[in-house]
Amino acid sequence: MSWKRSSHANLISLMNNNPDCIYSEHEDGMQIFSGMPVSRGFASAPAYVFRPLNSEAVSEVKIAPSDVEKELLRVQAAITKTKEQIRSMANRLRTGHGSVATIMDGHEMLVEDTTVIGYLEKRIRDHLYNAEWAVSCTANHFASVFNQMSDEYLKERANDVHDIARRILRNLRGQDDQILTFTEPRIVVASELTPSETILLPKEMVLGLATDRGSVTSHASLLARAMGIPAVVGIGRFSEHVRTGDRILLDGSRGKVILNPGASTQQAFAKVVARAHQIMETVDQFRQKPGLTKDGYPISLLANVDHKTGREELQAVNAQGVGLFRTEYLWLSLDREPTEEEQYKAYSKLVDTLPKDQEIVIRALDLGGDKMVTGSHLKEANPFLGNRSIRFLLNEPKMFQRQLRAILRTSAHGNVSIMYPMIATLEEFRAANAVLNQCKLALKAEGIPFNDQIKTGVMIEVPSAALIADELAQEADFFSIGTNDLVQYTLAVDRLNENVSRLYQPTHPAVLKLIDMTVRAGHAHNCPVAVCGEMASDPVLAVLLIGLGVDELSMAPNQIPQIKYVLSQVTIEDARALAKDVLSRSNCLGETLYADCKAVIKKWVPDVFFV
Repeated sequence: MSWKRSSHANLISLMNNNPDCIYSEHEDGMQIFSGMPVSRGFASAPAYVFRPLNSEAVSEVKIAPSDVEKELLRVQAAITKTKEQIRSMANRLRTGHGSVATIMDGHEMLVEDTTVIGYLEKRIRDHLYNAEWAVSCTANHFASVFNQMSDEYLKERANDVHDIARRILRNLRGQDDQILTFTEPRIVVASELTPSETILLPKEMVLGLATDRGSVTSHASLLARAMGIPAVVGIGRFSEHVRTGDRILLDGSRGKVILNPGASTQQAFAKVVARAHQIMETVDQFRQKPGLTKDGYPISLLANVDHKTGREELQAVNAQGVGLFRTEYLWLSLDREPTEEEQYKAYSKLVDTLPKDQEIVIRALDLGGDKMVTGSHLKEANPFLGNRSIRFLLNEPKMFQRQLRAILRTSAHGNVSIMYPMIATLEEFRAANAVLNQCKLALKAEGIPFNDQIKTGVMIEVPSAALIADELAQEADFFSIGTNDLVQYTLAVDRLNENVSRLYQPTHPAVLKLIDMTVRAGHAHNCPVAVCGEMASDPVLAVLLIGLGVDELSMAPNQIPQIKYVLSQVTIEDARALAKDVLSRSNCLGETLYADCKAVIKKWVPDVFFV
């Protein structure tokens, strides 16, 4: 958490469309806080400090054997009510935010999971725990399983487990949900918000969210983005400084929150908000346009999807295909390995709805032994460097074969490619293709149709893959750079760890050199290169990436229009000149390079700050 006091915002810079000036000048009594921007947009309103009702502490109480059935009935009744509440929240989301309704579907599946229920009931039957303590123990156990996972999204599910547990505990005690009601628009300030707390907010009265903790991948952040609520998380102990009614200015594009701004700052911020609304109206006009630079250079803009994504989401932004089909969520939604037939139906469902010529890249299972379905995980001392992704698949050849057969069968329906995650050596890529060839032979023998020329690609996520990109490119059909993991592995930084997250720098010279090395190697061997990590959806970094020669950018569907707009304002030669300059400055900090890139791009896209 960082903040500074402030005495008179200089509005001159604002005339140059630079809202950053608001955060560099000072007014007495004003405090500026910094956090992670997780949902873009601007808001100005009084604060509402949300403090969850303190529930009674959960205590371990030993019950008599004769009371076991009574406690089991109490738990079952509480779980039944919890499922009803979760379904109600899911239905509420489906009315306007169907794409994220699966968050609550996931909650329901977790509540119904037989392994979880069995663990809970065992605490009561065998350990003679009272229902409340059994629920608490079960939540702590399964949350710890998620906390050990290396995948950021899955790691965040520990918060969902605790959210569900608190709901069950409230139902055991007969407590109702804490519903917030406002008589005027507010910015909600909290230590942290759970998914269900976020859903139950009165959306029409909530202009923004600001929390002490949280991450880009938390479900509360995903919901804020889906609901169009600007949000900043990970601000530190911000909520301790705020009282309900305090005036707040929130910038969800830069991760800035201003507490008790003066009149000059409020006037400047109001102009920023008005300009942002104008720009977003312009961005919306790019939804159906192709991805082109100012001078007509084509850039393929693809979508990152899972098995729940619908055709409508892709058509709404005219996505040119699917650059990343995440298959692991099918495993997690079923809480077990899906059968070959279940996988085939899930993959082909989306493929069948898209134009036959559109590229659809299906990523092989990107999970590890530490994060498989409940009850089958393999605990490791350091799962981040352990048996995960392609390593796990090669160690589980039967499972790998079932997935590859399903993908091959799907390839008969459209332009499907296979992408292997976390490749670190050429031998791993060859071993994966050897399993694929075995599946091809088996399908041919069975008379099952598939595309025998299906393309296979490599995810560049670890430095070793980038360093041997020249060798990989001679055998791979395409590369896709997973920048989230590449940055973390290169810099040894967990961006969810607040103590070191500032060191997570996508524009660190080492990261940029690895990307440049990968692109050059790919192009030398006619191997196209995509980026499917978060760098692709950052307006500043998207320009830098195409300047580095990246052929395709893949991102969440709703982020495609803004990238189309920004790229339409930049020539490919300008982007290349920027990339060349950045690569030459290997002695700079990543954050310095990012700021300099933004300053240069602002000359071409004055409104890049608002996108």
